[in-house]
Amino acid sequence: MRANVCLVAVFVSAIAHHLIAPPAAGGPLETAPVTTSMNEDAVVLEPLHPPLPSGPVKVRVYRSSDVTSEALGAALNVAQATFAAASVSVVWKVCGPGECNTPPLPTERLVRLVRAPQGGSLDTRCLGDALIDAQKGTGVLATVYVDRVLDLVRRLDIDHPTLLGRTIAHEIGHLLLATNTHSAAGLMRELWSPEELVAGKADDWVLRPLEAAAIRQRLTTSRGRTRNTT
Repeated sequence: MRANVCLVAVFVSAIAHHLIAPPAAGGPLETAPVTTSMNEDAVVLEPLHPPLPSGPVKVRVYRSSDVTSEALGAALNVAQATFAAASVSVVWKVCGPGECNTPPLPTERLVRLVRAPQGGSLDTRCLGDALIDAQKGTGVLATVYVDRVLDLVRRLDIDHPTLLGRTIAHEIGHLLLATNTHSAAGLMRELWSPEELVAGKADDWVLRPLEAAAIRQRLTTSRGRTRNTT
């Protein structure tokens, strides 16, 4: 059974299993210019810190023309630093249009940066979601809705790469933990309030020790299975 889990930022109490953002206060979406890097080969960004014995997490990021190369690079640094603080290293492979068409490896995770679908049943406050196969205990694909992230940035006057990076990190956290449940505190909590987003307290944006340990254990176990089957 597969289930989507949604990240929500809210002004008031929100429904369970969603992380939702408030609607932006008017005005069209400010589309970022498409830079020349969009037409280059996929860019691989190595970990900020030496990889652990379990090896780095390999993540393909399918970028959006609504996010500049500079903003995306800064956002990935935020996400990478979040995992580094939990002793988890990440290697990014940034893919533009027509790039990274080869099938992903079993150990790769995928993140799509897209505009939110129009007219769907998905909660319009949702910033992103992750597809989890509960029966197999795996998570491969995460989606981040870049237009909703930008709307929230404009509404609250907060840093765009920081919010984008934290949203990416949250969704990858679901993939690495292979669960659609949320924590009561820290990065993996379900609801992000405007007060928390503006304050930016460090404790609100970290993986809790048990979550970090669970991710490292799952990565070590997964690498062991891969070696035994090759």
